[in-house]
Amino acid sequence: MEVVEESVGGLVVVRPAGDVPFDEVGDELLPPHWAELWPSAIALAEAPFPAGARVVELGCGLGLPSLAAARAGADVLATDLSATAVGLVRRSATRNGLTLRAEARSWTAVEGTFDLVLCADLLYGHRNVTELREVLPRLAPEVWLTDPGRPLAGELLADWHVESAPTGRPGVTLHRLSSS
Repeated sequence: MEVVEESVGGLVVVRPAGDVPFDEVGDELLPPHWAELWPSAIALAEAPFPAGARVVELGCGLGLPSLAAARAGADVLATDLSATAVGLVRRSATRNGLTLRAEARSWTAVEGTFDLVLCADLLYGHRNVTELREVLPRLAPEVWLTDPGRPLAGELLADWHVESAPTGRPGVTLHRLSSS
């Protein structure tokens, strides 16, 4: 696959140069949503990450928030269903001189305990909301979720104590969810 490098917020992101074929995961063909730098990912990458925190990003795509968290000194695990996306996240980390782990896996298969979960624009289907409602409480006491106003956001946010604020990206809100 031909790639290009794009500079975003002082980080170099390695991304596909052209059209990307659908990813085959199990019995499904998934559109390559991961291949774009979405406004929600850019907004999340601009958040002030705590140094030393154990962070996991679910559905990381090109991994910009994971890269930003690693740059801030967090111990980061970036996850996505697409092995191609995960490979590009690893290349981006190397290109930026950062250390992080990146694994191709469903967020329902993520194991461990973290200080913070990152989610950028994941609420585009009921299945995603159902899975996130199941996994988020067991992964970390705090979740940072950026959302461009998807109708399903309220369904997920109802389970948490939420502090919301606009970001520097039009229409994108940063929700800080906590279990307390």
